[in-house]
Amino acid sequence: MADAGTTGQIRNEGKDMIRRSSPGRAAPRRPVVRILGLVLVLALAAAACGSADTEPTLTDERPELPTSAAGAPAPPPAEDTAAEATTTTAVPLSRTTEPTILVTAPPGAPDATDGGTALPPPLLPDVALPEEMANPELTVLPPEQLPPPPPPTTVPPTAPPWQPVTILTSKDGVNSILPVYDAPNGTRLAFPDGDLWSYTFRRNRLVTRLLQGTQGDEWVQVELPVRPNGAQGWVRAEHFNWSTVNHHILIDVSDRSVALYEGDNLITSTGAIVGKPATPTPALAGFLVEKLPNHSQQNGSVVLGDWILMLSFFSEALNSFGGGLPRIALHGTHIPERVGEALSNGCIRIPNNIVEAIAQQAPLGTVVNIVA
Repeated sequence: MADAGTTGQIRNEGKDMIRRSSPGRAAPRRPVVRILGLVLVLALAAAACGSADTEPTLTDERPELPTSAAGAPAPPPAEDTAAEATTTTAVPLSRTTEPTILVTAPPGAPDATDGGTALPPPLLPDVALPEEMANPELTVLPPEQLPPPPPPTTVPPTAPPWQPVTILTSKDGVNSILPVYDAPNGTRLAFPDGDLWSYTFRRNRLVTRLLQGTQGDEWVQVELPVRPNGAQGWVRAEHFNWSTVNHHILIDVSDRSVALYEGDNLITSTGAIVGKPATPTPALAGFLVEKLPNHSQQNGSVVLGDWILMLSFFSEALNSFGGGLPRIALHGTHIPERVGEALSNGCIRIPNNIVEAIAQQAPLGTVVNIVA
């Protein structure tokens, strides 16, 4: 290998290479030193980085966020001839606090180290990385990415497990306000719609469901047909008659169906009209508190059908209805051809022949379960 200059001449003597640029002065052996240095740098780089054909490997370790001492200047970015430098920010993979992954800002975007405005944390879809799937609870997947549910291993029951319940009905000779307390001889309770009376607006007897107590006790705890839904309290047992009810009604809002049972035996069932989306039928548990005949519209409009079966709970979407309380009812309908639709104000409408059968067979206090 030889290199000729413009101002001197080259002479090779054995292994020596001497460049004379002026009489009596020898130049150092710079080309040889540079070549050796370059070879050494390349060897060290190859040992550190590995072969270009080597695939990067994933580990279970999560990288730490970069930290710097307060007030210390940020180090200059490393030079890379293959791609521009990027900044990294740790962001949550999903709405949970763990796990986190590193994502990169677009090349050329401003960063705090460049004197610009720091990038906001990027938003990532709720998609799990393969190495995170060992613990699925760490990741929240959107509904469209969830796998289909497994087939049921057992046939779901058509009605909830059933046990007869005890009903307390106010005595005929009791026609007054009934005080309700938070405990026997405790503090008297107040309700949003006023005092609890021993009879209804239409002069029918008050119906409650026993929660605690036995016949002969001075005090009993009962569930009350007042707001808020599921209200309960302690009352004096002497004001009530006792009875046991073995009937129950199952209303399925999703299937839009109504079924009457006596114990575990199905008596009758039908399709139903349920609440529209703005005023849905609430998924609650209660009991039958009043039965109003309406064959000649003596207790309501023709829309309510032949019977109005008042339930112990109220709409959760309405505060009042028609100037009164928004009590939910199971009643007949003047449009039986619309059965199976969701178009009521929250009540459940069924064909008149079915509501007639329920009214005749289901006693006051019949348990009513509404499921979504």
